[in-house]
Amino acid sequence: MTAPKGKTADLRFHDGKFRIMQVADTQDTQVTSKDTLRFLAAALDHARPDLVVFTGDQFKGYGVSFLAGDRERNFEKAIGNLIAPFEERGVPFTFVFGNHDDQAFGISKEKQLKLYQAHTNCLAVAGDETLEGLCNQYLNIRSSDGERIVFNLYLIDSLSTTLDGRCASVTKGQIEWYRTVREHLREQAGDYVPSIAFQHIPVPEMWDVLKEVPKSHKPHAQGFRDHAGKFYDIDERFLVKGNCDFLLETPATPAENSGEFEAFSEKGDTLAMFFGHDHNNSFVARHGSMLLGYTQGCGFNVYGPRLNRGVRIIDLSEETPKTFKTHTLLYRDLFTVKDIHNKPKYLLYSYAPPSVESVMPTLKKLGAVGAAAVVGGILYAIAKKGSRS
Repeated sequence: MTAPKGKTADLRFHDGKFRIMQVADTQDTQVTSKDTLRFLAAALDHARPDLVVFTGDQFKGYGVSFLAGDRERNFEKAIGNLIAPFEERGVPFTFVFGNHDDQAFGISKEKQLKLYQAHTNCLAVAGDETLEGLCNQYLNIRSSDGERIVFNLYLIDSLSTTLDGRCASVTKGQIEWYRTVREHLREQAGDYVPSIAFQHIPVPEMWDVLKEVPKSHKPHAQGFRDHAGKFYDIDERFLVKGNCDFLLETPATPAENSGEFEAFSEKGDTLAMFFGHDHNNSFVARHGSMLLGYTQGCGFNVYGPRLNRGVRIIDLSEETPKTFKTHTLLYRDLFTVKDIHNKPKYLLYSYAPPSVESVMPTLKKLGAVGAAAVVGGILYAIAKKGSRS
């Protein structure tokens, strides 16, 4: 059977172990945050991963700084800056696109992929051109001796947004591609291969592991659109307790359920799906036979969970591939607020809302004068903080 398109280069376990670092939502520009780069470099040195997986929104495609001068050159610089800590250490990486990568002022995903591939440690491939999106991939992790496929990673392009501004759904074609790869790997390995899937936008089933709580419940995340007027927290019945679990914004999931979660659950091969997208969320929850995991944003040039920005570490075992361990490595594990280079920007993004929807109810209640006062107060606080640093 011919291998389905989307296969990357194989990697191997080392002494029976393999470590993955998931990096979510750096969301930067060519004027790359020094705080983000410093954290990523320190996280690499601390965790020493065998592979890094970027799960989308590496760049804020809407960032106006990309428009200053040669846009393609700006993206080349942005990618070079972000990849430098990984390239310097020889750590291989692959990635999926996020919705904001897709907004890149005429710099197509195809052009972005070529800029990534200019770096020798990039494993990403374009994948099947008949599918929606780009870089729908699978990556085999072989035994230490290279003889057997022990584990597999799926990387799915979760696309961008619909015409009404909601998150798009992974398509039926992408789901069928997954099934084709799954069966191909079964033929190659003699059984279904334990796997983890990575993509940017979470599946709608993420709502199933939450519970509605009263507004007085702290902490809580406020719902919008179909969940307007409601408040949510992680349902402890499903939570797989980690070292730092939080839900500070409600899931921005597709309005339409295309059946992706159901497909990945069919044969028990996919142990977990990990997402980014909602920067202020970090936890793992069990949904049936599979785990659903959020990884918080780690970028300092966009809103995020303050000193709880972080990366996810996933440890695989060659001896017991159907189980794995995971934890998050936080900025505050390695640094303090005193170490932040751009404190005014950090203060701004500590209070910045995650979306227009999340701030509109407050602004409507306050009216124009009150809203202006809030904005002015934030700017004053930033200026005051900046003068002290």
